[in-house]
Amino acid sequence: MITDYVKAGYPALLVRTHEQERFISSMIPRLNGRTTYTWDLVRGYREIGNGAEWQEADPFDLPVLAARGKEKAVWFLRNYHFHLKDPVVIQALQNNFPAYKTKGISLVILAPDVDLPMELEREVVVLDFPLPTRDELRSILAGLEESTGIKAENEDAVLDAAQGLTWEEAENALALALVREKVFDPKTITTLKAQMVEKSAALEYSQFTETFKTLGGLENLKDWTLGRFEKRRPGLPFRGILLLGVPGTGKSHFAKALGNQVGWPCLSLNLGKVFGSLVGESEAKMRDALKVVDAMAPCVLFLDEIEKGLAGVGGSSTDGGTTQRVGGTFLTWLNDHTSEVFVIATCNDYSKLPPEYTRMGRWDAIFFVDNPSPKERLLILGIYSEAFGVKTSPKSIPAQEDLEGYSGAEIRQVAIEAAYNGGDLAAATRFVIPISRSQKDQMDKFREWAKARTIPASRAVLQEVTGKRRVQI
Repeated sequence: MITDYVKAGYPALLVRTHEQERFISSMIPRLNGRTTYTWDLVRGYREIGNGAEWQEADPFDLPVLAARGKEKAVWFLRNYHFHLKDPVVIQALQNNFPAYKTKGISLVILAPDVDLPMELEREVVVLDFPLPTRDELRSILAGLEESTGIKAENEDAVLDAAQGLTWEEAENALALALVREKVFDPKTITTLKAQMVEKSAALEYSQFTETFKTLGGLENLKDWTLGRFEKRRPGLPFRGILLLGVPGTGKSHFAKALGNQVGWPCLSLNLGKVFGSLVGESEAKMRDALKVVDAMAPCVLFLDEIEKGLAGVGGSSTDGGTTQRVGGTFLTWLNDHTSEVFVIATCNDYSKLPPEYTRMGRWDAIFFVDNPSPKERLLILGIYSEAFGVKTSPKSIPAQEDLEGYSGAEIRQVAIEAAYNGGDLAAATRFVIPISRSQKDQMDKFREWAKARTIPASRAVLQEVTGKRRVQI
């Protein structure tokens, strides 16, 4: 696609990549004999492929130098973006764009993600150079297998782990796995990928210990999600889920447990850390964070209490539209991304979430997570009683009416209270007041809103809603 722009006579392209050498090497055979030059600030410029010596070239003179050079030429400018905000360079480029078009000259600026000055936004086309494909990663692996005589035991797992790395990063990661483990170990490669996450202030590589065994109830949500993972295939949209519901009902617990359940790394995106004070900084941080997320695929992306991070996105913010632009960037990615990233966002207050965030297509499903059913309450109580060393007996277990309206988090607190006070679970309920009582009107309104708009996360609630019929979603 990038060569199409060159052949069509576009005078200037900005290609976002960290693999400048690989990009140039891949482009030259596709340019049908066009003269190619390369330039950097230290060595100057030289024609590629004929053994020409390096010639000094000041970055401010480069636009004129290219215009006076050979026709049908492509100039690969490494890291020239450092000079694009200088008024002299901007004017020199604008003055020479007509000559570039007439002579078939294209300037290809190679840089990481960068914002163009507004004077050049309409003249310079911004493109992305993709990371190595699965077939290219397979060729890297095959080369190392041939040179070392060691075969990958699980090629698919190794390639999954290497996706999102540059060519050089993939080679280094595979070689390091061999040095450390004597085999091509996917876990070692994934650990190296996690280092990319540490460079993004808004992302965290989460080492959660939760599993579905530590999460009582939510069987419908568990079954549906695992089925989604099992049935996914190339070309079929694979987005994620939005979990709306009462606070403390296990939404975050589910998100943390899913990664361990399916064997995928879990990243947490803190929207509050995306926002910066400089103009354009917040939007750039969001783009950078989402690029890292794509590079970490396959992975689970967790956004906790998304409505708080997006406060003001509906248009009431006074930040000059930054929140709306950041939210728009996330929504576009959520709708269009093709990487194997399963997003789980939780929300406690639907009234603060703009309508565009609940549109189907951006999410595979929207679930409502309510307080557990009677049977689920006993299951949750048993899990936490065991976790905190509370010995249960028929006399110590609270009556059903004593736990009516309790969320999973509140039942957990009952078990903690009992652990501190002799193990009497029934007595402990008197010290934990559920939110379903303290904010009953608000919770009832939430449930009524969710009935026609969401899928119940609990199988017991689903059967109740559908008239006791067993429904498979």
